[in-house]
Amino acid sequence: MMTIDKKDIRDIFFENIRKIFLNRNDFYILTNDADVFALEKIKNHKRFIDAGVCEQNLINIASGLARRRKKVLVYGFCNFLCHRSFEQIKINICSMKLPVYIVGIGPGFSFPYDGPTHHGVQDIANMYTIPELQIINLSENSLANHYSKNILAFKEPVYFRLDKGIMKSNNLNYNSKVGFNLTKSKKKKKLIITSGYFARVAEKMIYQKNINDTCILDLYNFKKFNILKLSNILKSYRKVLLYDENTQSGGFSFIINDIIRKNNIKYNGFKSLCSPEKQIFIYRQDRDSLLKDLKIDKDNLYYNLKKL
Repeated sequence: MMTIDKKDIRDIFFENIRKIFLNRNDFYILTNDADVFALEKIKNHKRFIDAGVCEQNLINIASGLARRRKKVLVYGFCNFLCHRSFEQIKINICSMKLPVYIVGIGPGFSFPYDGPTHHGVQDIANMYTIPELQIINLSENSLANHYSKNILAFKEPVYFRLDKGIMKSNNLNYNSKVGFNLTKSKKKKKLIITSGYFARVAEKMIYQKNINDTCILDLYNFKKFNILKLSNILKSYRKVLLYDENTQSGGFSFIINDIIRKNNIKYNGFKSLCSPEKQIFIYRQDRDSLLKDLKIDKDNLYYNLKKL
């Protein structure tokens, strides 16, 4: 049997969801015509509802089921779920604090060949404005395994950003109660603050370039994290690079900047490396090529880190 270290992060997440679905008669899965390999065998089940490309109705159905005390998971491309059905999520689910699990696949540039309709680089800021909604960016295989196995523990609405590929960390120290992971280095001079796929990009760059003076902070829970601990970490560095696949206005930058401002933290060097503030009409067969075009790949990360 393949271990989670070698599995695609989506397979890990949805295989656990499938097990829960088959073991409970009150668990429903809804989608907007999105295919997931791990769920193929249950697509014809009466509790699996494909509403088609009509996200607003999809959320309406989900909220109705949740009101009847059913356990409901909705999945689809993050752009379509977050932007097309924002009002339904805000009012029909979150205002009533219904524990609906919303899973957005395709965050960042994970579908580089589909253009701006599929580039999930503004969904974080959009969904963050809903007070009752938790937001979790699944940046590592073990995180996906933990949260999917324990998804029924959520008693409030939650939005998961779920990437694709093997996203295994070499420095496993994830604690879901903290909300972030700090990968330490021998020398504590610089800090890269990142999330999601870019946490793995940063980790790979640090390893390949044999850098020993830079730590990586992977923020994966954007609302429920240990703010005191995070604030103390931010105070302990003099040079910080904020590295986000999302746009600066659409990603998590404002969360970090707000903590820095409230604590009056001063740095000798501070830089943000994020997606450009525009819609990207560049089509590539692989993600790393597109990131290189946008100058936010691991080589540009290294260049900006050295200049910091």
